Amino acid sequence: MSEPARPSLREEPFGYTVTLVPGAKEVVTGIRAAFWDPQGTVSERTKELVFLRTSAVNGCET
Repeated sequence: MSEPARPSLREEPFGYTVTLVPGAKEVVTGIRAAFWDPQGTVSERTKELVFLRTSAVNGCET
């Protein structure tokens, strides 16, 4: 049994982690789709705050 190839962190932040738990990739994809859906229940203000917070945590210049 071979280990799955570890993807680049730039490609997928949770890429390697979700390969460790069966079904985790589908759950993460579903959460991402539900959160960023323009017709969803998450307000644009909340999306902006999440984006800014993750940018700060990741050391991005925004």
